Amino acid sequence: NMITKNALQIFYLTLICTFFSTKISAQDSINTSSITVRSLNKFKLYLIGIGVEREQKITKSSTVYFGLAVESVVPFFPQSPPNASDILRISHAINLAPVYYVGFKKYYNLQERAETAKTIANNSGSFFGFEYDLIAPILIKNLYTTGYVSSFSPIWGLQRNTLKHTNIEFMIGPSYQTDYNRHRISLLAKIGFNYLL
Repeated sequence: NMITKNALQIFYLTLICTFFSTKISAQDSINTSSITVRSLNKFKLYLIGIGVEREQKITKSSTVYFGLAVESVVPFFPQSPPNASDILRISHAINLAPVYYVGFKKYYNLQERAETAKTIANNSGSFFGFEYDLIAPILIKNLYTTGYVSSFSPIWGLQRNTLKHTNIEFMIGPSYQTDYNRHRISLLAKIGFNYLL
């Protein structure tokens, strides 16, 4: 009798443990399957500049994006201004230009962030990818002879959710730039605040 009673208790205890472990495993698999990027519409405020962007989900961890901005650029082979006050032309080194761009992002640490209870809302994570920019002629200070310039850049960056409808974004990478007559290696660097529409 005592042996039967103990056997039944062990059986019920095993059954209960199996039930809860199955339930926990199912919850884990649900959480894992819900780790995914999403499509976002962004109004962007750069350090110097503004723009709009669409980031479109193509897989669980990657997106393509395209946008239009007016942002700060380093002019492509500037003409020496006749009234510049210094030989480096520092006072005329940065200007504003319309930029049309398209790119690809692969988010690589969403799983790790979710497992450590960090948010992945609004694509909060680190990424690598590629960006193509078409830089239009410069808008102000007609001191430069600049036509359309194409820029090809491998990128690394991160996005972090700040509030329900906002995030910050940073990206950086080397950039090959050309107007198809002249070429140079430069740097692509963007930091800004996104309002999600």
